[in-house]
Amino acid sequence: MSAAPFLKNINHPRYRYRVYFTDGAERLQKYFKKKTGEGGADEFIEAQLKRLADEGTKEKAITDAEARAVKEFREAVAKLPGNANKATLADAVAFYLKSLEARHKSITCQVIADRLLLRLKCEGTGKAHQASMEYRLKKFLREYGDWMACDFSPEIIDSFLSAQNVGPQTRKHYRAAIHQLFQHAMILNAATENPVAKAMKIRVKTDEPGILKPSQVAALLSHADSDTLPGLAISFFAGVRRAEIERLDWAEIDMKGGLIEIKAAKAKTAQRRFIAMSENLKAWLAPYAATGGKVIASPAIWRKGQEKARLDAGITDWPHNAGRHSFASYHLAMNEDPGKLAMELGHPDPRLLFSRYRKLVLKKSATSFWNVMPSAGEEITNIKTA
Repeated sequence: MSAAPFLKNINHPRYRYRVYFTDGAERLQKYFKKKTGEGGADEFIEAQLKRLADEGTKEKAITDAEARAVKEFREAVAKLPGNANKATLADAVAFYLKSLEARHKSITCQVIADRLLLRLKCEGTGKAHQASMEYRLKKFLREYGDWMACDFSPEIIDSFLSAQNVGPQTRKHYRAAIHQLFQHAMILNAATENPVAKAMKIRVKTDEPGILKPSQVAALLSHADSDTLPGLAISFFAGVRRAEIERLDWAEIDMKGGLIEIKAAKAKTAQRRFIAMSENLKAWLAPYAATGGKVIASPAIWRKGQEKARLDAGITDWPHNAGRHSFASYHLAMNEDPGKLAMELGHPDPRLLFSRYRKLVLKKSATSFWNVMPSAGEEITNIKTA
């Protein structure tokens, strides 16, 4: 039995209303700029209600619509090549009943999302990944959380992605999260296919990684306060990810042995790794080193400190992942060893790192970068570079 249509207000660049309605067993949607008047949502809903009423009054053994469907089925099958034209109406009905059975077993997207997040937690997936997955699904679930997983088509996914007022990279992240949601729906037998697989592909223009010059790094560190400097130095001279720095403890920094340990529980990849400390990194950290305790007071304090240091240093253009990208570029230029770089970055593909970071800087610049040091016996704000 077809469900009655209903109206929902939406936040869309061009439309204000969306009407959900059914045609047979198919769940559809239509957009409207206005609610009342000619061509409005109310007029469409009234027409749909009339159609449903008319369909309900037919009591013949086979309706006109069913007779037309049989005729159209025969004509379509006759045009098929080879053995395909031997398909019967019974085959079509059996296939459709199978989809109805899948619908009967289906569950809502909100329930699937809850089970997916629980599974990620039980599998030991990193907390950062869990949090990003939950954040990216939140907007989708706000609109479609009460929908059955089997009711989606690629067109509906396209509609959602197109309506997001975000950049290509963020839209691509949304698509990846929704794709994982429906993959889990298939595992739960709540959907027979993943509608995201045939939805729009998001193309992101790949630019060269943005880095800072050695003189800019020196200026940045010279303007950083004591709550900010250790994390910044570790970002630029060890390439540690922001989220990993926020979890890092001084007990995991071996100043004597010259190693930083990123524990598996704190790593994005959930794999333990060690990073060799450069001489200039040791020098920057020495005044702050402790036997234990968080390296940064809190993520919020650290981010505010970075912003102030950047502004005070006169750095107007702050590239994405500036510390990690700078480390990778200058490390590769200095050592010409993508394998070692991959191990220290916790990256799975040395070849990708080589193609991405090679020739971004000259060895002369790399030498200057690895010699950004606090001046011996003076205030830490006095910087010297080779």
